[in-house]
Amino acid sequence: MKTSSKKIIVSIFLGMAIIFTYCTYLKSLATINVKDYGAVGDGAADDTAAIKSALNDGKYRRIYFPEGEYKITGELPIRGHTTLFGKNAEIKASSDLATMMEIKGENISIQNLIMNGNKTALRGMTIEEGSHNVDISNNTIQHFTQPKDPDLSRLTVTGIRIKGGSSEINIDNNQIHDVMSRNPIKGWDHYVARGILISPSYNNQSVSKNITISNTEFSKIGPKDDGDGIVVQGFDENVNLEIIDNSFAYIYKRAIKIQSPGALIKGNTIYNNFDDNNFYQTYSEKKTHDMWSAISVYADHTVIEDNTINGIGNYGRIIDVASASHIKIADNYLKNGGNYKDSSIIAITSANAEHAARDLNIFDNVFVNGRYGVFSNSPVSDLNVLNNKQVNVTED
Repeated sequence: MKTSSKKIIVSIFLGMAIIFTYCTYLKSLATINVKDYGAVGDGAADDTAAIKSALNDGKYRRIYFPEGEYKITGELPIRGHTTLFGKNAEIKASSDLATMMEIKGENISIQNLIMNGNKTALRGMTIEEGSHNVDISNNTIQHFTQPKDPDLSRLTVTGIRIKGGSSEINIDNNQIHDVMSRNPIKGWDHYVARGILISPSYNNQSVSKNITISNTEFSKIGPKDDGDGIVVQGFDENVNLEIIDNSFAYIYKRAIKIQSPGALIKGNTIYNNFDDNNFYQTYSEKKTHDMWSAISVYADHTVIEDNTINGIGNYGRIIDVASASHIKIADNYLKNGGNYKDSSIIAITSANAEHAARDLNIFDNVFVNGRYGVFSNSPVSDLNVLNNKQVNVTED
């Protein structure tokens, strides 16, 4: 009898677990409409409270934004097991915000929305520590700068900010446009803007890893002082970052900067649109290049392959490698602009002997227009330069 009773109890618990799982699954199929929670979407009414109310009920549900312009005056907290999606729906900031969406949790998806910072929000989306399995796809993220609020006015403006301790982040088929710094940042006194920034928010924060950025259009990120499309920095461990099949135009300083190890940069198109019309705001020295570089690599274990880099303007160097090792640069088309007499296609620099560049493999690339194909300011151990085609390169 005791054995039978135990079996019955176990069966009851199993049945309850199955019912709970099934109910959760059914709930995940449910869609709620922000307009049912009082959102108006006319661009005039403040929809912040209504959207937050929908978000509170949104766990294991899909939250739908019908066509309209949704004015917000506060940050939107996006928590785990939530999907947001829209149809011709624009969420527009209407007051000084640190971020429009604060994302924290697991299994979060944001799709088909227009995030308009309206030049009053510092960031479009912030992915907080501890977030996993986050998908950001088919969105437009645009018009961000430093707000007037003194606490925000000298911070780094960013389309998407990914803090440390996050993983399995997928950013696909978005448009990130018009992310422009208008004030020098605190402590550095230069203008800094990022399309996507991946970095810790405090010392010794754990690494963010397994991040894919793909099929996304980056444009108008600047100014030249330090306006970059994608930046990863501050981690010693491999980030396992994949930057694949993106396009970059009107990126004022450089498209991609790698300062943490473990990045793959593949299949991207980078175009230099400037022609003697891109200037520093706070640096006093004169520079002849229109962009500093297309790709800067300041960390180990980086692969750069199958990218197309060209434009009407010239780069100081197209690919900039500094004090990094285990680097592969292969099968790229690298073309400088018109005024290239003092520039390099690939520049390799080492700060000192302790941090010397080494183990670089550069092969099967096409170099067009430049004083040097590959230039190094000091000897590089294990440097292999093979089968690169040079066109209009004046010095080997």
